[in-house]
Amino acid sequence: MRKPLHWGVVALLVASAANLCVMVPGGPIEERDFSAISPVILGSFNLFLTLLGLSSFALAYLIASKRYSGYILASLIGLGYFAVYALDLTFIFPKSPTPMPALLFKLEWLGIFLSVPLILGAALMSKQHAQNGHAARGAIFSMPAILGAGVLILAIVTFSTYSAMGL
Repeated sequence: MRKPLHWGVVALLVASAANLCVMVPGGPIEERDFSAISPVILGSFNLFLTLLGLSSFALAYLIASKRYSGYILASLIGLGYFAVYALDLTFIFPKSPTPMPALLFKLEWLGIFLSVPLILGAALMSKQHAQNGHAARGAIFSMPAILGAGVLILAIVTFSTYSAMGL
């Protein structure tokens, strides 16, 4: 059961990140107006979402290539997805005078449904890994990869924050 669950966690990380990517403000789906929210709060939220998505892709690669056994981190990422979608679907945050588009509503529910098996599967893999005596290995990224990720994060956060504010 270990191998299918390993690949299931990888697939759920990629699917969750891809689902989040299509919902970026200024994209084809997220059309709500968030101009009433402070730019600092909105920028911080967009930074969190960007880090959530990009770290999902990076972690999926590291787990798939067996360079890092980050199942606890994968479970925490799943909790992050669940929290983001649950807060939006219950109209807690972010608030907008513009109603949520129907497709966005469906994609957020898809995100909830992807996050639950991600949380549970990654937690189970973490437990199995610990019981089998596997030590967690660290991940190493090159300086150009880190700098490139930083530039990408800055570009995504800037674009999504300006788009969400209607600028």
